[in-house]
Amino acid sequence: MPSSQIIAFLVVVIDMALCGFISNSFITAVMVVEWAKCRTLDAKEQLLLSMGTSSICVTVLMIPALTTYYLKLEINHIMMRMINVFASSVIFFRYWLLAWFCVFYCIKIVNGTHSLFLWCKLRISHLVSWLLAVSLAASLLFSAYAFHNISVQHQNTTTANVTNMTQGYSWIETGSSLQLFFLITGSSCPLLVTLLCSIMVVASLCRHICNMTGKGASFRSRQTEAHIKAAGTVLSFLIIYVAFYIAHLLIVFQYFEKSEQRFGSIMCSVVQVMCPSAHGILLVFVNPKLKQAATQILSGAKP
Repeated sequence: MPSSQIIAFLVVVIDMALCGFISNSFITAVMVVEWAKCRTLDAKEQLLLSMGTSSICVTVLMIPALTTYYLKLEINHIMMRMINVFASSVIFFRYWLLAWFCVFYCIKIVNGTHSLFLWCKLRISHLVSWLLAVSLAASLLFSAYAFHNISVQHQNTTTANVTNMTQGYSWIETGSSLQLFFLITGSSCPLLVTLLCSIMVVASLCRHICNMTGKGASFRSRQTEAHIKAAGTVLSFLIIYVAFYIAHLLIVFQYFEKSEQRFGSIMCSVVQVMCPSAHGILLVFVNPKLKQAATQILSGAKP
């Protein structure tokens, strides 16, 4: 029988997940309507649609996994492992989406003279589609390899008549080599990309403010406001990314399970559920089209 603390925790998690589901569903719906209306989406809208749908998938997959784990429900181990693998591939894709979103902001805002930077600045709108396609293909390859790994492990387990296929909860349970591949290419690399973009945007903002100060101009120029907005957005994404990344690592390596710290495991789960919600709400506030659509809906809902 689950304790009252676990029940309360699951209620809070489900509430936060519902908030994230609503916000990301709103983003997805607005982008789909825009796509149907204009028959095309620009680079930023493609990123928003991809981030909204991936966040919905992460939220939907987390709730049954957390509920099963904390309530200790009986579930087919193979099915649970497949859910974990699919969730890992979605998280893999989502990590790179966040990185490409920060890259897009960085290239659009930052002024540079390097030939490669200028080339990216001119072609970033066309490059986004390719970056999304490559990230999705990589996540699908990850899933295919992981499902094959599960199938081989299941056959070996059946032959050896071993029943302890899964012990503890982990998003990735398919071998140390796959864990290493996922952590390096799926989470650490995009984190470094996001960090680099954040540094470049903040450095560009500081340089721009220094130039404006030297010329005696006002800080309230449109370019300065755009710099400040971009810097705030990228830094917010970086903070959310780091929080999700740390919680994800601790759960992947079952740190709190090994040290028997139940509270730490619960907090990591809360952080993982909160991050998609925070991303969805942040995107609604920083994107003018989403903000306008939300305002119209709220205005229509008022009596």
